[in-house]
Amino acid sequence: WRTFVWMLEADIRSVKKSQWSRSGGGRWSGDVTLNMKLRYALIFLTALAIVTYHHVQKEFFGPRLETMVIYENYYANERDPEVTCQFPILHPFDESILPHVKIAKPIRCFARNKILTMIDEDGYLKFNKSGLVEGGYDIDSPPSCYFQEIFRAPKSDFDVIYSNPTLMKGCDQLQSDFVFVECYNFAGISIYQNFHASVQHNQYVRKFKDDLELSVAVIGLDSMSRLNFMRQLPLSYRYITDVMEGVVLLGFNKVGENTFPNLVPMLTGRPSAWGAYYHYENWPFVWKQFADEGAATMYSEDLPQFNMFDYLSTGLQHQPTVHYMRTFWLAVEKSLLHRMSSTYCLGARPKHLIYFHYLLSFLRVYRDSPAFLFSLFNEASHDYVNTVGAIDQDLRDFLNASLTEGLFNRTVVLILGDHGNRIDPIRLTDVGRIEDRMPMVSVVMPKWTDKIYPGWREALQKNSKRLLSSYDIHGTFLDVLSTLQKPGSVDVQSVFEFEKLKETGLDIRWAKHFSAKSPEMSFFRPVPLDRTCSEAGIPDWFCVCQTDQEKLSLDDARSISAAQTVVKHFNEDLLRGLTQCATQELTAVESAVMTQHRKHTSEYRVQVMFRTRPGNGVFEASVDVRVTDGREERRVVGELLRINRYGSQADCLPAELRANSTILRGVCYCK
Repeated sequence: WRTFVWMLEADIRSVKKSQWSRSGGGRWSGDVTLNMKLRYALIFLTALAIVTYHHVQKEFFGPRLETMVIYENYYANERDPEVTCQFPILHPFDESILPHVKIAKPIRCFARNKILTMIDEDGYLKFNKSGLVEGGYDIDSPPSCYFQEIFRAPKSDFDVIYSNPTLMKGCDQLQSDFVFVECYNFAGISIYQNFHASVQHNQYVRKFKDDLELSVAVIGLDSMSRLNFMRQLPLSYRYITDVMEGVVLLGFNKVGENTFPNLVPMLTGRPSAWGAYYHYENWPFVWKQFADEGAATMYSEDLPQFNMFDYLSTGLQHQPTVHYMRTFWLAVEKSLLHRMSSTYCLGARPKHLIYFHYLLSFLRVYRDSPAFLFSLFNEASHDYVNTVGAIDQDLRDFLNASLTEGLFNRTVVLILGDHGNRIDPIRLTDVGRIEDRMPMVSVVMPKWTDKIYPGWREALQKNSKRLLSSYDIHGTFLDVLSTLQKPGSVDVQSVFEFEKLKETGLDIRWAKHFSAKSPEMSFFRPVPLDRTCSEAGIPDWFCVCQTDQEKLSLDDARSISAAQTVVKHFNEDLLRGLTQCATQELTAVESAVMTQHRKHTSEYRVQVMFRTRPGNGVFEASVDVRVTDGREERRVVGELLRINRYGSQADCLPAELRANSTILRGVCYCK
């Protein structure tokens, strides 16, 4: 492009010197004009060819991720032959998925200003001296800046309140975790804006009482399978396994389709309940039990429009934990600064760094107190499998800072995903289907716990090769919670008694739901070798233990009939009365497998992947078939899954209807 500009300037100079004549409108003569147009066209086409070649060479002939990240041991030889469920242990770079695997593009934040303000480790708002120097300001005479603290609005999960603007003095104590800063020049024109997030100590959180007590920290990444973690986050993965000596759970199986039905079992030990239009008040979330024992609590997610309790929902009426990062991101996403920032950035900083800094500030502030931290970072991994690699070094640095500063000395750390990616093109492959069902879960224990709780690590290592589910995370939380309780205290499971649940204000149906027996076990107690998906709370259609399956051809009558049965169910049942939605038609069967009933040879199940129109939807479903007197009866069973993107195609439906039916959002295509 510099060459292009230079040649353009040269053309202008040469034309000025050339002989030219004027016609009626005073235009350049035709031969000169034509020569200039041809020259510019040639320059443009040359530049376009160079740029195209660069991108093609980078895409098709540049380094491949599978040649840069090598795993000689990916656990395939570590299977326990005595475990009944022989779940898949696949190579992270299986040949079938290589076309879908790419190196993540780096995150680059472009901002006209340096970072002029900061919150120090003691929680004070100060001027950033290095930023002032880089921005050309005098350290002793910084610009005039005002700050506003940000608070959650009462009884609202969707609004925030700003305090009145206060002039920065350079060492300002804050009451809130979140603050907005704006600076002005001598003319009163805004020259700088920024948001900061840093935990302020809560006076009601107690200190550790003895050397037996432990904390919990969950570092979550949305839509993150174990295999994709190994591919895209190799620095972090090796740090977890080699330096932190974390145990990776090879047989962990999700229990629900998306975030909500997988996290609710983690936080309550019970399945996700019906009806998203509810404030979730008095649900027995485990962070409440930790808070009752005097622990600091945090629940953090980014992307507030997609948060677990708020997506197409009424949200949480009351703040669920002592520290709640949703408030910060609500303020950020409504700001001009966010709208003007680069992708994945807030001004000059990547958003994931702001997120990690907030978690780190929590760990630092409560290093001497029991704590429960539950976090899920969404933006880098929610939509695509190949974008999360951009945060690998920073995630590794966050873990390293926490470890070397001693912040994990009394903490059981879980680095995990809620499920694998559900909508990226990789999901259409057989490996992608397994990845969706088997998220990353690793557990790091302080070494000193081996003496105090000698059976925990041994059980964890054995369980790493056994069938586990989202419910078991809750059981593990309760084991850690028990370390905070006095001898003779009420059993940690007592909060799930029907009468006690009613006393909290839950109505009868919710009390019955949460008082039902949980399938949970604990990572720190031996899980049976012969545990089944049913016993672990894993529905059949998500179970990875299937070994006796027969692959059907795409034109097999059983494949086509199963797909047609599901499409009929779409039109006659799901879309009944919804005249704003178009009728769906089967266009192709993508894959199908059959499982024969073990006891009844006349019964079998077909799991089918198929495509429909309009909307180009790709779905997965299970159909049970029973043969009676030569007649086949078919019935759709289990969850119906839309496994490619559908965007806003169902937005003509009422929000409450979309909230209470995930599959309806994928099936309805508004006319």
